[in-house]
Amino acid sequence: MSLYQIKYAPLSNIPCYRIEKEDGSFLEILSGYGCGLNSWKTGPLYLIDGYKTGNNIRLVGPDTNAGCRLAPFAGRTAFAKYTWKDKTYELQNNVSWAPHALHGFLQNKEWVFQSFSAKDSYAVAEFSCEFPGTFLGYPFPFKATNTFYFAGDKYWVESKIENLGKNTMPYSEGWHPYYALGELIDNLYLTLPQSKIALLDQTDIPTGEYKENKKFICPEKIENTFINDCYLLDDLCLSKEEAHVYLENEKFHLDIWQKTGEKSYNTIQIYTPPHRRSIAIEPMTAEPDVLNHHRGLFEIHGGESLTFLFGASFTEK
Repeated sequence: MSLYQIKYAPLSNIPCYRIEKEDGSFLEILSGYGCGLNSWKTGPLYLIDGYKTGNNIRLVGPDTNAGCRLAPFAGRTAFAKYTWKDKTYELQNNVSWAPHALHGFLQNKEWVFQSFSAKDSYAVAEFSCEFPGTFLGYPFPFKATNTFYFAGDKYWVESKIENLGKNTMPYSEGWHPYYALGELIDNLYLTLPQSKIALLDQTDIPTGEYKENKKFICPEKIENTFINDCYLLDDLCLSKEEAHVYLENEKFHLDIWQKTGEKSYNTIQIYTPPHRRSIAIEPMTAEPDVLNHHRGLFEIHGGESLTFLFGASFTEK
């Protein structure tokens, strides 16, 4: 008998699935709202902070985007418009706090459960979502697939994007998980990879200028630090094809990693929410507003696909 199973466990009327291990650990995937990483339980700890009930997700979701995959762009698109191949496209302002478009089109969509399988050491669940390309602001049809791998004390996610159309599509993506270790993040230690920080203008849009990151290079207590920055990884991280963020306290350690290099997650967005229960550590392929500045923007030809990879592992000291 397998150590793993998958259960349908909706939050109110929003579809949700749990990959459960025999030891009580589980990974919860909110397939009905962005196919997000909604919860990860190992032992007594909940390591991902998501939505607890379905009652208010559609109200707070547009401003939190907890756990969701962000595609075909992550972060802000300035003033909800962009230029691609000498044509300007209009998006929708979908947040309450700025005149921008945020995080693409899939973060509030229902994804389709495709398959589940289990091996001795891990389980695999696959979900997909198709974007028809009928929206004038982004007339490029595509299919997104999320494949979740779960092994109790670790998970990893393979994100695939396939251009279903004939025209070349502009593309960027990311994820928005909030990590926790059972106490306020003020008491936790954070370590970041070598990187530089994207400087922003008065509307929170990257200027194209950067500064060297000098904080959290070694384990450093977060305390009351507010972070809402995009970190561009240095050449060493890119050459190693892997970058790691460490979150820890005296008892527990989280290793949050992402595959880097050519056509991979080469930036990290960090955000500390006001409640301080968790911290968003977001793998992204490029800094915000990439549809306009095109630094790190991917061009996917008709029929072609790209695949990205990130994950996390938990250890008790």
